[in-house]
Amino acid sequence: MIRSFVKFIRLPNLIIVGITQYALLYFLLLPFLEKEGLRPVLDHLHFFLFVFDTVLITLTGNIINDIEDYEIDLINRPEEVFVSQYISVSKAHVLYWIVVLIGFSLALYLAFHIDKLPLVGIYPFAVGLLYCYSRFFKKMPFIGNLVVGVFCAGVAGIVLFAEREAYGLLGDEYGGQAFFAFFIYGLFAFLTTIFRELVKDLEDMEGDKERGCQTLPLVIGAKNTRNFALIFALATIGLTIYLSFVFSTYKFHILLSIYPALTVTLPMIYLSYKNINARTKKDYHHISSMMKIIMLAGLLFLPLFYFLQ
Repeated sequence: MIRSFVKFIRLPNLIIVGITQYALLYFLLLPFLEKEGLRPVLDHLHFFLFVFDTVLITLTGNIINDIEDYEIDLINRPEEVFVSQYISVSKAHVLYWIVVLIGFSLALYLAFHIDKLPLVGIYPFAVGLLYCYSRFFKKMPFIGNLVVGVFCAGVAGIVLFAEREAYGLLGDEYGGQAFFAFFIYGLFAFLTTIFRELVKDLEDMEGDKERGCQTLPLVIGAKNTRNFALIFALATIGLTIYLSFVFSTYKFHILLSIYPALTVTLPMIYLSYKNINARTKKDYHHISSMMKIIMLAGLLFLPLFYFLQ
């Protein structure tokens, strides 16, 4: 039951969301602010609450996704199903609304704290978007994949948005570098997420077809979906090659040039090949699992950049 509950809330993903936002602030934005003698808008406590609220938004999406998909998951991955097996659908809905209300209360408090009450609207928008994803978008061709990609990129972008007043005080040089760094990381998150989501759709074709979903593989076929996913894989490869070139050109530490090539570029070339030749559920699951490692490698680049720049 514990294993199923961890799968239900996707605990590792929630931890990664929190770590990502902390890494982006303390390893990326804060060093630029300190160079200009600036301090972040949110102190340690309130940034923790901000990150926790982002985690709660993610959790609402995970819960409603499992509620909407439990019948499909009984076909695709029966050993991981929590809703209906360990908790009733009605109780899962109650848990969902409890998390939503806790998160909204926290968002309201943070909005009052920074004296920007209209910003509380971001919370219901994000929660509503994830609800619509689980209820409607993920059953449509590519729209659901796009929503998840934007949300993952938004995990990075919202940190810069929360600190936009401090960021706005940066000079052109440091401000430009900070924006470039956030943009590159957000783009990396977007591209890798889209690729992985498309592969997951290929992996879940059987259950999705049974439930009448219209995911991309069921609309244009597995081969065309693999080719479409390849575009995002190649774009990721291009991005990391460009990043390695930038770090080598501006004479950063040599590891900053080598790291993206070893941990992202080469593995993505391997997965691109595997994607083209994938045919079975096991093949797609292997690619999806490997993508988690590559995405984690991208996150680990942030502390490396902090210590070696």
